[in-house]
Amino acid sequence: MDPLILPVRNVDSLYTVNEESEFWICAIIVNCIGNWWYHACSIRDSHLVETGLGFECSICQQTYNNGLLRYKMQVEVIESSANASILLVDQVAEALIGISCHDLRLKFDKERKDFQGIPDDLERLIDRTLLFRVTVKQHQIHNESSVFDVSNFEADSTLISQHNQYTR
Repeated sequence: MDPLILPVRNVDSLYTVNEESEFWICAIIVNCIGNWWYHACSIRDSHLVETGLGFECSICQQTYNNGLLRYKMQVEVIESSANASILLVDQVAEALIGISCHDLRLKFDKERKDFQGIPDDLERLIDRTLLFRVTVKQHQIHNESSVFDVSNFEADSTLISQHNQYTR
């Protein structure tokens, strides 16, 4: 069974759809933008804000020493029609990278004492062609500065070669 129940469209479709949509795009990861992790509340999974006493959840008001580490990776993807920024969050990112955010952060801290750049595990994503299941929400329609959520990815080389018609 083809896991791509939704249509596969080109990246330009992210900016040209006229209604909320969900579909697959086939694109190359060309860059990881900004920070790739955040401290999360263990109750609400929301971002924690650093305070003088640690980290606090603005929703449940719980205070933590560190909180949970979660992935929130904005990556730039490209194919022949356009480029786009997409967001890979915890479960999708962990499945793609193959290591938990907590473990990757520990590994990165040991490898790079200067904390510069991104971990090698993320560097290896650059130039990979994948299929991404993306969502265009109402507020993103015709908005070229949007970052689109990814709910799944597909790395199967057979499927990628079938849908790789848009890639450079």
